Amino acid sequence: MDRSESTIPSRFRTPGSPDRRLDGGGVASGPKKTAGEGAAERMAETRGGRLLDGRYRLNPTPLARGGMGEVWEGRDVRLGREVAVKFIRFPSDADADERAELVRRFVREARVTAELQHPGVPTVFDMSAEDEEHPYLVMQRVHGVSVSDLLAEQERMSVGWASGVAAQACAVLAVAHRASLVHRDLKPANLMLEPDGTVKVLDFGLAVALGRSDMSQITRDGHTPGTPAYMAPEQLLAGTTTTLSDLYSLGCTLYEMLTGQRVFTAPTSFAVASKQVGEEPSGVRKLRPDVPVELAEVVGALLEKRPEDRPVGAVEVYERLIGFTEDLEPIPGILHPPSLPSPQRMYGAALSRVFSKERTQQPNL
Repeated sequence: MDRSESTIPSRFRTPGSPDRRLDGGGVASGPKKTAGEGAAERMAETRGGRLLDGRYRLNPTPLARGGMGEVWEGRDVRLGREVAVKFIRFPSDADADERAELVRRFVREARVTAELQHPGVPTVFDMSAEDEEHPYLVMQRVHGVSVSDLLAEQERMSVGWASGVAAQACAVLAVAHRASLVHRDLKPANLMLEPDGTVKVLDFGLAVALGRSDMSQITRDGHTPGTPAYMAPEQLLAGTTTTLSDLYSLGCTLYEMLTGQRVFTAPTSFAVASKQVGEEPSGVRKLRPDVPVELAEVVGALLEKRPEDRPVGAVEVYERLIGFTEDLEPIPGILHPPSLPSPQRMYGAALSRVFSKERTQQPNL
């Protein structure tokens, strides 16, 4: 049973009707309802093309649901563009402090994502007021398939595509780490492959700001945020996170893309975490002999238990991966056909020629 309340607020109106807000919003909302009744009413009011704050027309049903969020596809009627609107999903038994924590984390996600200016990060267009009872975030609508869904369909990826997806993720990590931000939840489900081959890194909701006082570190006491199958040993043992922790998560993801298997599996999250800390993974080439030795060495370096034994940063990993991304094959049903011109690839190809005659150790990402 889903213990989260549906999150669409009743602050919708149709043209010519007054705004109607939830309790405390300045407009009477009628008798108090139970969580289930209120959720059902809010869901019902989204049907028929109702508007959120007079601007965002949402589709009748959500696009996706996650542990702490719910994403709805919609349209900004003011600017005439597609949008994705994300709402918090509050656990039905959450107390006031837990709800406040989720709101703080949600606001931080909006700020973190808005701060990162990169083609591999969805653009933030708008967000509700911070004191809103049911805050929302309006973002770029990303079309494509998650790497986790792609792996479920195809089992594993070619060497070129696995390296290409990981290299694009490195480019995003490079800009995030430069801003002293650590993602903390990098995994296949948070990588979206768009029809033109672009990779978007999603869900900065667990990101932590290193050494910055302008963003609080939102965690529950005794709870280490993240997904154990992709978490670094230092995260699991001590709850400490650095940019090198993201590289370990990238290693877990690259391993899975190449082999079709997770680095470690076990019946419980605790057992998986124990393996992450205390066991060595099977070598990539043992599971897939056609993986080049040099690429297998990159994966092994990313999965080192001690952070200091991993590559020094995302730029170094990018440099070691990019050579394996040549001659990427079409993926029918996922990518646009090669005959269709891609403005994004045209732009990227032109950009790649900047300083092409002056090869440097670190590219200007």
